[in-house]
Amino acid sequence: MLDPLNIPAEGGRPAAVVQALNEWNDELSPEDRRAKYLRMAASPFVFYRGSNHLFWADFAADERLGRFGNAEDTRTWLQGDLHAYNFGSFDDAKGELVYQVNDFDEAIVADYQLDLWRMAVSLVLIARANGDLASNHQMEVIDAFSQTYLDSLKALRMDAGKGWRDVRPDSTRGRLRRFLDSVAAVYDREGMLDRWAPGKGKQRRLNLERKDQLQEVTSAEREELEEALDGYRKTLHKSRDFKLLDCARRLGAGTGSLGTARFYVLIHDRGDGCERILDVKQQGRPTGYAFLDPSMQADFDAKFPHPAQRHAKGYRALVRRSDPYLGWLRLSNGGHYSVRERSPFKEAFPAEVLDGRFPFAEQAEYWGQALAADHSRAKKGFADAVHKTLDKRDDDFRAVVREIAFSYADQV
Repeated sequence: MLDPLNIPAEGGRPAAVVQALNEWNDELSPEDRRAKYLRMAASPFVFYRGSNHLFWADFAADERLGRFGNAEDTRTWLQGDLHAYNFGSFDDAKGELVYQVNDFDEAIVADYQLDLWRMAVSLVLIARANGDLASNHQMEVIDAFSQTYLDSLKALRMDAGKGWRDVRPDSTRGRLRRFLDSVAAVYDREGMLDRWAPGKGKQRRLNLERKDQLQEVTSAEREELEEALDGYRKTLHKSRDFKLLDCARRLGAGTGSLGTARFYVLIHDRGDGCERILDVKQQGRPTGYAFLDPSMQADFDAKFPHPAQRHAKGYRALVRRSDPYLGWLRLSNGGHYSVRERSPFKEAFPAEVLDGRFPFAEQAEYWGQALAADHSRAKKGFADAVHKTLDKRDDDFRAVVREIAFSYADQV
């Protein structure tokens, strides 16, 4: 287990943060590290997105976790790097548009409150960036998020988890409903393919004119990817018959993951006759792993032989109808890579439109509802365990989330 930030006598926390950032990003190339730091310098919220390891260093062993959890039965699959832009729209396995957590690179089993706390901090940072909410109204937003999370767990307890409280167009209103309706109206598979892989049918090829996003692979890399896809097929829940059409390196995506090896693979699925883009991304241990105690690290290592399998298990646990193309492969550099389809409806809700207390609080309720469903479906009996732990102390629970959200936003 890594210790929390070791604050030196000279330079204080700023010096410790700089040291921690440089150590964490040491394996990035100088160019990628510079690009990541420049991106993080844009705002406190973007800095927060790119420094998940600082959050885990500060909170993984926080004694306040013990007030409402930090026990075996309140540990579940977490998103692991939760903030407002790690929720998004996409199509589920039935082709239906949903809105929920959509990034599983940091998925880990730990206490549920770590997801709640990290998300709450992000909401304060966004509210401050929007610049139009008084501090008491920001508190209302945080309370709406945390209380809706608890209320949703209670509802899930009552219906034995059958409803799952999915967030989708027909179950939403206000700005989220308008956002989802817009996504459904504007986006489709054909349009996404035209942008990323122009052509028709099996003649499509990835668009290398998007020079800041796609880069040509070598013939050796293409051959290796094609061979690795044979192993990937065996990791799918249901077999797929497809042909590789093209592949390219994916550049410049993400903030915390900037510089991670990544490919786009264009395939033709012989089963349904569709062309699809597979997102192939190198996986490592999730950030939170470094901050678990040794016994939990040993348990983690025993359960997950490699990081891409851990990614797939976390994804399948948190999402009710997960991507049928979800799997993994291994390349000769020793890396394990997650594989998932790039959804045509992949889009993030634009939090900058939350320009008042009521729309922001309403959106916070949807975030709380979605997160409760994810945590609950990932572990049987989780909702009951949290209910017993709280023992009618909802007010105290909200107060802790508020305290952390505002004090840590100041720290960021």
